[in-house]
Amino acid sequence: MKDRMLAHIGSLTGGVVHNLNTPLMWVMGRAQLIQARNEGLESLRDMAPEEIAKVREKNDKDIRSILEGADKIDFILKALGFKIQMVNEGYTSVELREYLDMELNFLMADMRFKHDTKREVSMGSRSYYAKVDYNALSGAVTGVINAILSRTERGRTIRIALENGVIHLSCPEMMLTDEAKEEIDAACRNLIPVADIMLDDGQGLKVSIALKDL
Repeated sequence: MKDRMLAHIGSLTGGVVHNLNTPLMWVMGRAQLIQARNEGLESLRDMAPEEIAKVREKNDKDIRSILEGADKIDFILKALGFKIQMVNEGYTSVELREYLDMELNFLMADMRFKHDTKREVSMGSRSYYAKVDYNALSGAVTGVINAILSRTERGRTIRIALENGVIHLSCPEMMLTDEAKEEIDAACRNLIPVADIMLDDGQGLKVSIALKDL
């Protein structure tokens, strides 16, 4: 399972780099604008107070943009760091809200999930802890989502919810064919000993994962 999850991380490395590159280019561009203004500071002595105020306003705006870009980079790196750390820890205590938040952040490296999917996330404010093999849990969740991405068209909706400690993954456009069921069963196989996994195809697909050691 660990090797499988490391392979999953590797497969999305290109997406991670892409996601980092966008805010990085933004930060560099805004920094260059501020640098250009700094190089013209000598001319400020001849400016009216109103003109100086405009330069300060532009710099303040660019600094805010730089901070926003830095936050986005930090956001992406935290999700990647969390993923690598948890994969290596394996069997450990997992706070499910944090887990889902970081897992979904990392999945933004999959362009199908980021650009071609409407995501509806509902996790509430309550904390739920479980002792579980992270690789088995992550393999199940990402495996279900990958099955949806692979078997539905762009514009799909994926709903992710955490209710009373149960993880729900659903997609109204997903049909539960025999092949799709086999793929989902394979993704969840290593989690079955420690979780009740329920499939409902009444209105699209809904997969519910209820960990026993909660």
